Amino acid sequence: MELIEKKNMAISLSFVLCSEDEEVLFTSVRNYLAANWKDLPPANNFSENDSTLMFDLGAANIVLGRMPAPFPWSDLEGPCATSILWSQAASVLRDHRAHTIVTVSGELDEIERSTLLTQVTAAVLHACHCALGVYWGNATLVVPKALFCEFAVEILPKGPPLPIWVDIRVGRNADGRSSGFTTGMAALGHMEFETQDSTEPPQALRKRFEALAGYVLENGPVIGDGNTVGSDANEKIRVVYADSQFGHTAKVMRLEYETVKPQKKPIWKFW
Repeated sequence: MELIEKKNMAISLSFVLCSEDEEVLFTSVRNYLAANWKDLPPANNFSENDSTLMFDLGAANIVLGRMPAPFPWSDLEGPCATSILWSQAASVLRDHRAHTIVTVSGELDEIERSTLLTQVTAAVLHACHCALGVYWGNATLVVPKALFCEFAVEILPKGPPLPIWVDIRVGRNADGRSSGFTTGMAALGHMEFETQDSTEPPQALRKRFEALAGYVLENGPVIGDGNTVGSDANEKIRVVYADSQFGHTAKVMRLEYETVKPQKKPIWKFW
């Protein structure tokens, strides 16, 4: 008997944060999706009640739930304080009064769900005049409205919009080395990256994480336990599958740095 593997049936969520409670019009969401992503199937099987709007996009089920209350500030305070995409996030979002939960489910893999969630979230942002921005819970990121829509429309068709899908935290240790980790790779079907002993400064470590995350999202889980990565022969960074030191529950890809001293050129003597 032939076995057919079923795709992941998990659910992906985002949260559109609004200054006031506002109705989300299906026609506005549908028209925005159709105008910006010609390859999407048409939205159909529409239904709604007082606070919930539901429709299908191909094999995916979309649910928009209006909540006439703010998203818990205890969950937003940290992401607002550390956001590099939205310097005014705390002052803008602290007094928001409502939010809409965007849910995508269906027979989709992690990248497909995240792609569709990004597109529908952008459509909801466009449909809501009171929308301020997005809390992308998979990466604990807050993103302002205009920037999120720009990433969805301009960057997403070219490849994964890494800055709104994956959070990267880096900092300098007391010994002068750098530490850091990613959040959001797990929701995309991959292991998170982290390190505690990078010889690179924090900004260089951030770029390292960005490059590795982008490489994995483009090529799949091609970095094995014990593989080395580096920009040249004198830089060896070993990747080890290990328990997280930063609170991730699943195994992570930990970077272990080892600088290889370049070999001295031989001194030739002619007798």
